[in-house]
Amino acid sequence: YNEPGIMPEPENESLQKVAELNDYWAGQTAVDKVARILDPEDAVKFLSGAIGWGAPSSAYGYSGKDYEYLFAGRRGFEDIIEEINAAVENAEDKTVGVPGPEILDIYDRLQNWDAMILVLEAGIRHARRYARLARTMAENMETDEKRREELLKIAETCERVPARAPRNLQESLQYDHFIQIFARTEAHEGAWPARPDYYHGPYYDKDVNVDKTLTKEEALDLVGEFMIRAYEVGGFAPRWAREGLQGITGTWVWTLGGVNKDGSDACNDLTVAFLQAARLVRVSNPTFGFRWHPKVKDEVLRECFECIRHGLGYPSMRNDPLLIQNAMHWHGGHPLEEAGTWVHQACMSPCPTTKHGVQPMRMASATANCAKMVEYALHNGYDHVVGMQMGPETGDAAKFHDFEELFQAWVKQMEWLTSLLVRTVNLGRYKDPEFFGRPFLSGMSERSVESGLDVVSPVGDRGNCWVTAFTWVENIDSLAAVKKLVFDDKKYTMEQLLSALKANWDGYEEMRLDFVNNAPKWGNDDDYVDDIMLRCLRETARHSRVMKCPSGNSWPILPENVSGNIHYASIVGALPNGRRCGDALYDGGISPGPGLDKKGPSAVLKSCGKIDHVSDGRAFLLNQRLSPTQLAGEKGYQLWKAYIRTWADLGLDHVQFNMVSDETLRAAQKDPEKYSEVIVRVAGYSAHFVDISRKTQDN
Repeated sequence: YNEPGIMPEPENESLQKVAELNDYWAGQTAVDKVARILDPEDAVKFLSGAIGWGAPSSAYGYSGKDYEYLFAGRRGFEDIIEEINAAVENAEDKTVGVPGPEILDIYDRLQNWDAMILVLEAGIRHARRYARLARTMAENMETDEKRREELLKIAETCERVPARAPRNLQESLQYDHFIQIFARTEAHEGAWPARPDYYHGPYYDKDVNVDKTLTKEEALDLVGEFMIRAYEVGGFAPRWAREGLQGITGTWVWTLGGVNKDGSDACNDLTVAFLQAARLVRVSNPTFGFRWHPKVKDEVLRECFECIRHGLGYPSMRNDPLLIQNAMHWHGGHPLEEAGTWVHQACMSPCPTTKHGVQPMRMASATANCAKMVEYALHNGYDHVVGMQMGPETGDAAKFHDFEELFQAWVKQMEWLTSLLVRTVNLGRYKDPEFFGRPFLSGMSERSVESGLDVVSPVGDRGNCWVTAFTWVENIDSLAAVKKLVFDDKKYTMEQLLSALKANWDGYEEMRLDFVNNAPKWGNDDDYVDDIMLRCLRETARHSRVMKCPSGNSWPILPENVSGNIHYASIVGALPNGRRCGDALYDGGISPGPGLDKKGPSAVLKSCGKIDHVSDGRAFLLNQRLSPTQLAGEKGYQLWKAYIRTWADLGLDHVQFNMVSDETLRAAQKDPEKYSEVIVRVAGYSAHFVDISRKTQDN
């Protein structure tokens, strides 16, 4: 994001080199290949950037790993290679029998298996190069005895993993890190789905509590190093990703807590260690999402609170019993035992880590700029910002006689916009095994090792698709404002409103403030506007069940924003909620607009609690800002704990907190070097405050 302190201006020589590389790759990228077979009109509208972001491909993927296969199954790469060789031998026997069409696809599978073996063997060699270097340094260069012992331990660890299954905590963490680094060497990874306390917990328990080969302090040091190594992982990103995910290189949201397969509390000593390490290392990436449930011990909940109170902005709190139901409701009937293994696929969406439940990638381009739905409903599908007909013609809004006509126009625009995105992404997912195979990731998947199919293939995948619904609440407040001030109170006509919107409210300031201050706003426990939210969600959920992914499952929406409210500020036109083109949009998924929740946090929870967080969508991001002074000490913890209990009782699936004062943030703007460690929650992830743009800081 080209701002001082964010990204330096490149030199002319660098720009020339980039231009040469762009010329070379023109027409050869996954985006180009998919765009050539898209409907031409769909391609133009999708690639306009007005209605969504991303690429019509899974290339920008948020890949889940089959942790049940790798860690619960205690498999190293050599074990996986042995399984592949057995599958290859069985398949080759079939190719020398009587010829027939049923054996033709075996040849493709054999090539996929060969590719898996190739990259798994390369991974083993790569790790052993680290081992050789560490041993050489220890034996020939290092004079400090303690550091020499550390280097020899590193050598022993890298000789063991990833070739064979880990035996202790250091090997387990190193194995996980190698897997993630290799996956990112193969392809861009936009997220880091993981459940580190659950899958590494048995090794912690063995080392610290049983064998006593590690002290708690030594284990805490390993956990902190593991987080720092993840924080150091970077990558290139296109402009839309730099603007929409400011301050980070990806959404590394690690999942803590939750339940075991028998429904008992899964929190363990390593859960506590991760929460404590987070306060020591203070990295903005990875962050945590905590799977809250009624059996969580007070000690663990208190550690969550301390992270938030110390200004990390994480963990976000997730309602585990509700989200397990949600996973079973939306995606092919995950069995209860599998649904309970879920991790964050990206910022928000739960995904099981099992053979048929794991999603090999998040189709990132199914990201909708939802404020366009109401904008197009008001302008007959025409986009005045990009200057072209985008949505269907749903009628001249100036001639609408009542709110119902406007609402039905909104429904048609919603159906069109989400359908176009899903058509595009489905095609990308279908063609990606051909365009963008993932042999390493395939080797991490039990179903790919068994079948020989590339992991990107939807065969055998229950699917975990969702449409990320950016700028969602603008629809609700805008529709409520038109209903109240135009159709119910008849204070203004539709002609007046449309004229004001086309003028970007310029010359209509008194009228604009009326729409800001005197129209009902979401988040105040007001059924007038809350009922509109429910209608919009349920119409969208109805359409979500009609749209199917390549695995045959539905495409529910998931309202959140990351930094999309800033990215889309200049792309979304003026709206009836009083917002002008260029103004920042709302910052959350179902969060009220800034300063518009007039009745406090309890009213926000009551509004959000009217949503059915199982059947209305995949998940719903809620940002809340709390006062650091009010939540100080033991009294503060008890207040927060009561808030969480109310949140859970009302049936919300998510909440995350910023607990940094305005004074601290303003001081950080004036003296960024002095406040380089200040972290804020953006929307689904945390970032160092000084690393995000001024516009995002102000918002």
